[in-house]
Parts: sequence; structure tokens; C-alpha cells
Amino acid sequence: MSKIDAVALPDHLVDDQLCGKIAVVIDVLRATTTIVEALGNGARCVVPVGSVDGARMMAHDREGALLCGERGGVKPDGFSLGNSPLDYSPCVVGGLDCVLTTTNGTRALHLATDGDEVLVGAITNANALCDWIRRDGRDAVLVCSGTDGGVSFEDCLGAGLIVDRLGYQASDSAAMMFHAMEGAVERFGDLRYAIESSFHAKRLIELGFEDDVTFACEVGVSSLVPVFDSAIGEIQAD
Repeated sequence: MSKIDAVALPDHLVDDQLCGKIAVVIDVLRATTTIVEALGNGARCVVPVGSVDGARMMAHDREGALLCGERGGVKPDGFSLGNSPLDYSPCVVGGLDCVLTTTNGTRALHLATDGDEVLVGAITNANALCDWIRRDGRDAVLVCSGTDGGVSFEDCLGAGLIVDRLGYQASDSAAMMFHAMEGAVERFGDLRYAIESSFHAKRLIELGFEDDVTFACEVGVSSLVPVFDSAIGEIQAD
């Protein structure tokens, strides 16, 4: 039986942990949710970049590319879009490259490139993601992005949801995320309410992004599984 492993932060990955496996990067609030939405609404690709200056240079070098992202949850000066998935509508991103830099998620994507495949995971594409992994058959590792170097409750809940729906043999760390998700849903009555209780969600709500938080909690609304090809630096829809 195939196995599922998980880490609460990309910095927790150890040598060879991703070798021969599928890496699934999760940043529920909001990078991976935004990537799924951008590609689902017709963006040609998403280019994840680690730094603001690097993103500016990359967007300058790609004709017609949109410069996108956030620092501290807020769109940097001169950027076309922030990190709100609801802003990535078909009329805005259709047919274009989105050069994206975020505080946590884009960094995690680059730290997960030792995986045989690097997939973009979110609550919104959890069902399609699990179907993709099962068809492939390889072991998988869920890589939670965290927030500012700390563990994110919402990423662990998203990972726990994927562990539950995938049905693979779970490592201890993956099992802990499943039980955390199960316990949080029981306590709060709903996955959305559990996520809204997290530090990061509360901060985003204070910044005016409550609709983003609500949207990021919608289970399985996307059938898209983005794949990060680190050789060309692009995330595209599978």
C-alpha cells in the first residue's frame, strides 16, 4: 500500500525524504489556493519566485506577464495583483503568465523540488489532488508552508483533510495532522470555522480578506491539479 507522509514546515524536510515521491505543497491562506484559482481561470502558467525584486525582474523579462504577490498579506507597490484568489478572474489572467511571490508558499515550492513531482495542494482542489495521487501510485509527502517560519494551523488542517481523503497508509506526522483536523472539525463544528480560528486567518480578516478565507475553505470546488516544473520554473495545469 502506498504511503503518505507530512511535514509541518518545509524546513523540516530531511535528506532524501522526497526522493522518488510526490511532493504536495500546501499554503491554504493563500498562495496555493490562489495558484489553483489562477490556472483554473485560464492563466497560461504561474511562475513562483522567492523575492519581490526577483519577481519584478522575472515579470519584466516575460512580455505581458502579470506581477503578482504579497508581503505581510499586502500587495507590494507596483504589483498588478496581490494574493487574493478572488482577484484572479478569467478576464484578468486569461492567457497570461502570472509571476507570483508570496511570503511563504512560493518559498515552500522551491524547497520541495527534490520530489519526483511537485503538486500544488489546497482545500479547494483536495478531491482532484487525491485522485491524481492515487492514479500515479507513488508515495507522497505533504509539505505545509507555514507562516513566517512558524507552523500554520490551517495548513495542517488542509493536510489532514488530504490524508483522510487519500486513504494511504499514514506516517505518524501525517496521522497527527489527520487527527488534528478531525478534532478541530469536531470542536468547531465545521472545517471553515476551525480555519477561521487560526492566527493567520484572523490576521487576513483584519486586513479585509475575509472572503478569501471563506473561499479557501471550500472543499473540492476545483478539478485542477497544478504541477510545478522546476526545470522551467513554471506551474501549469496538469
